[in-house]
Amino acid sequence: MKKGRAKGLAARHGFTLVELMITILILAILVTIVVMTMSISRTKAQQATCKANLRTLFDSITQYQCIWTGTYPENLDLLLDGYLKDTFNFTCPAGDYDYRNYYESATGHTSCPRADHNP
Repeated sequence: MKKGRAKGLAARHGFTLVELMITILILAILVTIVVMTMSISRTKAQQATCKANLRTLFDSITQYQCIWTGTYPENLDLLLDGYLKDTFNFTCPAGDYDYRNYYESATGHTSCPRADHNP
């Protein structure tokens, strides 16, 4: 047998540049998929939280209206006195949208400016 460079798979000691590039490409695609999934999940969670906050506000406004014989609160801060917990967050989790800025005291209606967040 000749001493020298053996041919075939047994003689390879490392990866070729093409193999490394393909591996890096596959990893980049997988990371992109994970990041996109996390972003979509975060958006859906923020949307669900905003809808729950608006339902809580609606229920509190309805309770206020029942007790005060059909009148709506002048502003949402009045609901902190017995209708909402002091820790209630009046801000949409998806941005700096304060529900108090979108409250109509004549109708008792409040909303989020993001259309997909309104129940």
